[in-house]
Amino acid sequence: MEKEREKKIDTLFVTALNNNVFPGAAMAFSKRTENGYKRLEKYYGLAQNKPSKIKLTKDHFFDLASLTKPLTTVPLLLTLFKKKLLTPETQLGKIYTDCPSDKKSITIRQLMSHSAGFVAHREYFKELIFLPKENIKEVLLNKIMGETITSIKGDKHCYSDLGFMLLGLIIEKLTGKEIGELAHLSIYRPLELQNDLVFPSFDKTRGNSYVSTEMCLWDKKMLSGKVHDDNCRVMGGQAGHAGLFGTLRGVMGLCEQLLDQWQGRRYHPGYSNSLLRNSLTRVGNSAWTMGFDMVSERGSSSGSHFSGTSVGHLGFTGTSFWIDPEKSCIAVLLTNRVHYGRDNWKIKEFRPAFHDLLMGAADLRKKD
Repeated sequence: MEKEREKKIDTLFVTALNNNVFPGAAMAFSKRTENGYKRLEKYYGLAQNKPSKIKLTKDHFFDLASLTKPLTTVPLLLTLFKKKLLTPETQLGKIYTDCPSDKKSITIRQLMSHSAGFVAHREYFKELIFLPKENIKEVLLNKIMGETITSIKGDKHCYSDLGFMLLGLIIEKLTGKEIGELAHLSIYRPLELQNDLVFPSFDKTRGNSYVSTEMCLWDKKMLSGKVHDDNCRVMGGQAGHAGLFGTLRGVMGLCEQLLDQWQGRRYHPGYSNSLLRNSLTRVGNSAWTMGFDMVSERGSSSGSHFSGTSVGHLGFTGTSFWIDPEKSCIAVLLTNRVHYGRDNWKIKEFRPAFHDLLMGAADLRKKD
């Protein structure tokens, strides 16, 4: 069964490479057994196709894009919950005394579950790029606070980078430290993952190998070790919505930690398992928990085999993870699909096909 599955996986990825779905990809499937996790890891193609070709290896770091939200910002918020600096019900008006009246009652929970009423995205970088670095985050905060709220009841969910940008600014305001340093010290180092999950703009001394994404819009240089997200890049590479880079083993290692905490096998010194479980619980009738996506009834990128309680997230650069607590398994997919341009959306068809191949095989093995 294993050899047959691996051949099908190889065929799927080689076909995707030939069809320019992405230049390179790394995938892992991890299944919890009585003796720990059993992993399958695969690497395909190139870390960079242009201007020169660089082969992808297990030591390459991918720009994880929005995986930063659940893998950095959420656990950092949980540490603040544990320290009583915040709660899910803390309102913006308690954090910012000059908060506009239409945003005073917005809660941390609403920001984390994309129900605060902010729009999905703004190209703030087009104005921020001309400002002194020391003024950028203050101006950004003012711009977010000046946005028109689309819903004030918190019962409508719209995936929003703005909400997580604001959460990142809140974390930095309450701690006096930048996201990258906080994550390194309080989240990754206690798990011995600090060498596989990094913010390059914080950890500048390491000679890491990075998977290339796209040309920078303003200096026209290939982005390798610099975050692809334009707003995050102009903010200095550390933000609540983007900026995290990781190897395949780093992302899978953290996902295994999350599943173990979810199921009570392991702990994290920074926050309790009960706080994590709360963040993994569906909010209202939405497809979101406090920071994690959930399986959609139709057209989910997770395919058709993940259990309804599964959580995950997608990243714009072509990254994703899904964690299934009922089947005790995890799927991670890391690619640089934007290397062929940010409008290359062939991965939308690839993702469910990939997950169905993995999870279909897992279901069959469970019945054997």
